[in-house]
Amino acid sequence: MRRNLKNLFCLLLGLCLTVGFAVGTFGQVKPPKVLKDPKPKIYPVPPGHETPGFLDGDGETSEKSTMVDASVAITLCVAQGDLRINGWHRNEVRVFVKNGRQFKMKPREKSPETGKVNWLWIGNVVEGRPAPLAQCLAGEHIEIDAPVGSTFDLEAAAARTSVDSVKKIKVKTRTGIISLRNIPGGIDAYTAQGDVIVENSGGAIEIESTTGNIVAVEVSSGQIGDLFSARTNSGTISLQRVDHRQIKASSISGSLLFDGKFLEGGIYTFRTSNGSIMLAIPAISSCTFTTTYGEGAFHSEIPLKTVTENITPRAKIVVSRLGKGDATVNLTTSNGSIGIRKQASP
Repeated sequence: MRRNLKNLFCLLLGLCLTVGFAVGTFGQVKPPKVLKDPKPKIYPVPPGHETPGFLDGDGETSEKSTMVDASVAITLCVAQGDLRINGWHRNEVRVFVKNGRQFKMKPREKSPETGKVNWLWIGNVVEGRPAPLAQCLAGEHIEIDAPVGSTFDLEAAAARTSVDSVKKIKVKTRTGIISLRNIPGGIDAYTAQGDVIVENSGGAIEIESTTGNIVAVEVSSGQIGDLFSARTNSGTISLQRVDHRQIKASSISGSLLFDGKFLEGGIYTFRTSNGSIMLAIPAISSCTFTTTYGEGAFHSEIPLKTVTENITPRAKIVVSRLGKGDATVNLTTSNGSIGIRKQASP
């Protein structure tokens, strides 16, 4: 009995010593430090560089104007924004930028006859080593008024571009829709991603889109030999009342639609790899068709006279004539149908 009590007493004493040691030990452990977020380091921006996202609410609205020659040439680039260019009957250029960069209008040349500016540069003047696109206009909305006789040379990174009633334009954008109206002196338009729409314009016209549709309505040549060219890798080309004697339209994966007339002596080439070609022409047209197609079919609502027909393992080539055959029309598709229908009466 005494031995059992002695063992119990030793057990309780050992347990008390263990608990006391544990309490003393944990009581000496310091609580973990609370880590604070380090202060961000601010690095100075070198002259001529723009901080990304500078248009997120902290842009400025500004407007400037300058007197120019009636046929002034204007050069500019746009980093981003909704761009509108309007022609007006004033010998003055006005630029309005909403929520964007400050800009300058720099004359590059003056007319020796009138002394007025006939070459104008519009942009953001920077010092040092400028970052890409630092010299370009940028804003939520950019509006330019210029004489109706002016010509434009424009490059843009990301902009929805609308131009109305100027003489001539060359425009190149990385992304964004291009809409061009009432431009009689010629058009050179390219967008890497977006549609191109041309209305009521003339002269030599070249349109290209990497991924987008092309639409041209009421377009005519300005001089003999003016070429109308439209190309897209992935999109549809729609031409309505395009009165050039030379037309080239091609798409890699898209359909080609033509609603108009073939002029005497004209040369017309329509080509697509994967898509259909559909023509709507007057029944009294005079043209010679060379139709080449692989997988697909060729049909015409208008009676044609077959001149030759050649069938190979890879394609079918049919030469046919309508009327006297004055215009030359080449139609080619690798995978799609070709159709000719009678143009609806106006």
